[in-house]
Amino acid sequence: MIKEKKYFNLYIMLSSFLILLVFSNCSTVKESNWQWETISVKGEPTARHEAGLVAYKDKILLMGGRRINPVDVFDTKTNTWEAKSPTPLELHHFQPVVVGDAIYLIGAMTGKWPNETPLDRVIIYYPEKDTFEYSHIIPEHRRRGGAGTVYYNNKIYLVGGITNGHNDGYKAWLDEYDPKTGEWKVLPDAPDARDHFQAVISNDKLYVFAGRRTSKRTNQDMALTAEYGNVYNFEDQKWERVTKNLKIPTQRAGNAAFSWNNEIVIGGGESMAQNSAHKEVEAYNIETKTWRNWPFLEKGRHGSGFVIVGDYVYTASGCANRGGEPELKTIERLKLPSKNSNLSIQNIDSTTVYKKWHTVELSFVGPETSESAKDNPFLNYRLIVEFKNENKKYIIRGFYAADGNSSETSAKSGNIWKVRFSPDKIGKWTYNATLHRDNNIALDDDINKGTLIPIENSQGKFIVSQSDKDGIDFRAHGQLKAHNGYYKFKDSNAYWLKGGTNSPENLLGYADFDDTYRMESSVREGEASTDNEIHTYKAHLKDWNIGDPTWKNGKGKSLIGALNYLASKGVNSSYFLTLNILGDGKDVWPYHSPDDFTRFDVSKLEQWEIVFKHMQKKGIMLHLVLQETENETMLDNGDTGTMRQLYFRELIARFGHHLALTWNLGEENGPASWSPIGQNDKQRKAMAKFIKNTDPYKHPILLHTHSHDPLRSKILDSILGYKYLDGLSLQQEERKLVGSVIDTWKSTSKEKNHNWLITMDEIGKWHTGALPDAEDPNHDTLRQYVLWGTLLSGGAGVEWYFGAKHPHNDLNSEDWRERNNLWEITYNAINFFQKEVPYWQMEPEHTLVNTSNAYCLRKKGEVYVLYLPELKENTIDLTNEEGEFSIQWYNPLKGGELQLGSIKTLKGGKINKIGVPLIKHSKSDITDWVCLIKKK
Repeated sequence: MIKEKKYFNLYIMLSSFLILLVFSNCSTVKESNWQWETISVKGEPTARHEAGLVAYKDKILLMGGRRINPVDVFDTKTNTWEAKSPTPLELHHFQPVVVGDAIYLIGAMTGKWPNETPLDRVIIYYPEKDTFEYSHIIPEHRRRGGAGTVYYNNKIYLVGGITNGHNDGYKAWLDEYDPKTGEWKVLPDAPDARDHFQAVISNDKLYVFAGRRTSKRTNQDMALTAEYGNVYNFEDQKWERVTKNLKIPTQRAGNAAFSWNNEIVIGGGESMAQNSAHKEVEAYNIETKTWRNWPFLEKGRHGSGFVIVGDYVYTASGCANRGGEPELKTIERLKLPSKNSNLSIQNIDSTTVYKKWHTVELSFVGPETSESAKDNPFLNYRLIVEFKNENKKYIIRGFYAADGNSSETSAKSGNIWKVRFSPDKIGKWTYNATLHRDNNIALDDDINKGTLIPIENSQGKFIVSQSDKDGIDFRAHGQLKAHNGYYKFKDSNAYWLKGGTNSPENLLGYADFDDTYRMESSVREGEASTDNEIHTYKAHLKDWNIGDPTWKNGKGKSLIGALNYLASKGVNSSYFLTLNILGDGKDVWPYHSPDDFTRFDVSKLEQWEIVFKHMQKKGIMLHLVLQETENETMLDNGDTGTMRQLYFRELIARFGHHLALTWNLGEENGPASWSPIGQNDKQRKAMAKFIKNTDPYKHPILLHTHSHDPLRSKILDSILGYKYLDGLSLQQEERKLVGSVIDTWKSTSKEKNHNWLITMDEIGKWHTGALPDAEDPNHDTLRQYVLWGTLLSGGAGVEWYFGAKHPHNDLNSEDWRERNNLWEITYNAINFFQKEVPYWQMEPEHTLVNTSNAYCLRKKGEVYVLYLPELKENTIDLTNEEGEFSIQWYNPLKGGELQLGSIKTLKGGKINKIGVPLIKHSKSDITDWVCLIKKK
């Protein structure tokens, strides 16, 4: 055997050498002068960049670019340029494709940098006729420019792109367009978002390399170049795993691309690495999964393309430096190497690549079982996955997933187990998964307990690269943590304020979720009345957009649409119950049935996950309220025993990976006259401690309070300073007292050296709450006492409770547009704080203002924010300060820009009159105002 092994190893070495020799011979054109050449031409094209270059028969067409330009045609037989008709409008940032006798310009942009807009329709150019034609309308929510475009099997495919000029809005979209019918089909998103690149087809696969995530909004116009390529398999109709070998050697955007034999060739482009445009031409071999250099361009350029005519590949025009100047008129060509045979795949590093803050979801094949199996898969099995990088280790619980696709199949049985993990570090990671079986092992944290059950794919590795998300998507910012009384993104200095919806609390009592229904209707004092109908949210069907998620052939559109609407109004948080058995709505629970608390409804929970993922994408925090006052002793008589531990573990395993999530211990927690049986202090603390110790991400934990003292303080006094509780989800009956209540509990918690994060989540009175716009158009008392009163008293945000006895209430509300004005007023306040003041460094000091019912938040001697309920002889006391201060005004009702006032400067060392804003108004227009005072 030893001798045989020796000869075998020798055989492998010789085979490898021969493969390398073949590869070396096939990778080099035999002519010694394999290089690009600049062609001498007759005439010249209009210099341009961000243009399209396309081959039509034996001619090359240079189209579009910045400004309105003619179509310049290059005859490869005579080396002559000829100008044809100009484009009908300014067209740039597109990759043209030939379909029959026409050239399709799809996904182009128009307008000036950086506020370009994507075209709303397809434009067709007919070279033989030299005419343009407007064609099919592009769906509104799939319009973008700077995308990659290819023609394959009679369809045009558009991948990536950017929606908001050069400001932001880069996408990972993939769409199929039928040029005959105009039908538009949304396909799965690519693993990476990118713009400013070109796509190619090879062997029934779509390849995208290079590009960037253009973000002038964050001053990263060219910095976020794409590191890895993506591959879409048309036969399998899915994207392949991103692996290490897809990493491009030279990162750049504005590049050109083409396919030749088994290679995807990338050339030119721009990046922050150098001022001049890139000359590099690099080729990825789709068989060997390796890169090699082709001859570099004579002149680096970006914003053009590659085309093949005959035995040559050509490029023309473009820009020679990063940015927009100088634009070129030259044309180069390169002799193409002869076709070579396929090479054997050797030593391919197929390490998967994920992204920081994006969910890593792994599936494992384990024992066949079901939700109702005698051997309970939720209680008697435990999947643990250890994730490690060079500095840290996470122990993450997995969960039973039936057939692995139950959101679509509604399967109750199967052999798939899953884990979800959000990596917080870039670099190399490994994982090791173990599945154990034993009675009640799900409740045990001893990783050595139980019988080890074999599972497939139990070990592996992956790479984490930088996130490619932007805007409100939480994956662009990271995990939200509780920090010194506010929300703060992990690993950054960015703080975050909440402006959300508290209602309907039974958000998940939705008709499109599997096995969701109302156990019984209810009509009783102290809550909204219900019938047997649960939520459908039909009013928001129109807000669902092409490309948004659904399940089971289109279910979920109305709820997804509702979330779209809320996000469009700046709403960034949603409060909802995950368990209301015995409570008000009696229509939300995670269980297989509402009378067995040890078995969970896998398909329903997977459908919840689809919604939760969309919420995170739309910048909406998950405020999970774990129980109601009526059912807080339903599990284990209030203790954190078997049922409650299992409930918490399942929620953490399935949903804890989300970045913006708050655990709420329960609505109106603790006994009250209308619900005398409630949890005690010991049980409350046990819950908080268990969740904090079990949740690997340490999400914030809040307690929803009663609405007034002494009932509220009787409960809170005993939990002040408890390290496992991060703060309060405040309920307050009298809205005029909101500021003082927050101030009191903030101060009290600081005295205990544990500064509570306090959010104003349920405003009274219980029967009224936040009324619809039709009943309270400007929401004056909410705006003054609750919204600005909260934020200027150190609160971390608000959520709006809809009340119980008015239309569109806390249990039966179907349409968030009924409070459109309220969302806009809330956004005005949140946006002001996020843009203008370091609120996390400020303290309330309302006594500095001479007006009753006014509020003041200050960073002593530097910044002051004043809320003034009316314009009169308002003053601010700056007696103990020095220097001069500027003053600007903000309209809390209408928002808009900061405005100047009748007084331009305030002085330290005295009490100052504030003046009034310099606007024209009648008495009927006079409203509350906000002053921003800053040290000069």
